Amino acid sequence: MKSLIAYFSHRGYNCVDGKVKYLEKGNTEIVAHMIACVSNLPLFKIEPESTYPDNFYEYLDITQQELANNTYPKLKGYLHEHYDEIYLGFPNYWGTMPRAVFSFLKALNDEHVVIHPFITHDGGDYGTSLTDIKTLCPHATITEPLSLKCTHIQCQLSAIENWVKKGSHDNG
Repeated sequence: MKSLIAYFSHRGYNCVDGKVKYLEKGNTEIVAHMIACVSNLPLFKIEPESTYPDNFYEYLDITQQELANNTYPKLKGYLHEHYDEIYLGFPNYWGTMPRAVFSFLKALNDEHVVIHPFITHDGGDYGTSLTDIKTLCPHATITEPLSLKCTHIQCQLSAIENWVKKGSHDNG
């Protein structure tokens, strides 16, 4: 089985526990690396061609405009191979996935793919992202998501390990 961890994450200024803080690595990137340590799977970072600003409020404006205008950024890279299993990570923005994740999924060959979503948030859980994934990838199997509140994300290793074990057991 060919598997991969694909994730979108924003480093720089982010909202954590209701406060704007500077993060060297975004919360979703931290979780993606934790999953990689547990699973030994390769990482694929979902990155827009145009880099988002570090300034949190400018970044929010851009992501809100993308949503309002129904636009999707072009990405720096796409998957060129078929994967049987993808751990898909992203933060919850405006009640769903960032538009860069939409771009990634629109280009994905979803035939016979199992998608394990993991979502970081500051209290918004996963919103409509699961429905959006199912709409964009109607042929994929979507497993139970891992939803992690950004507060103390580094303390979530046991929850991450259990979720990865459950996902690989359910599909392996």
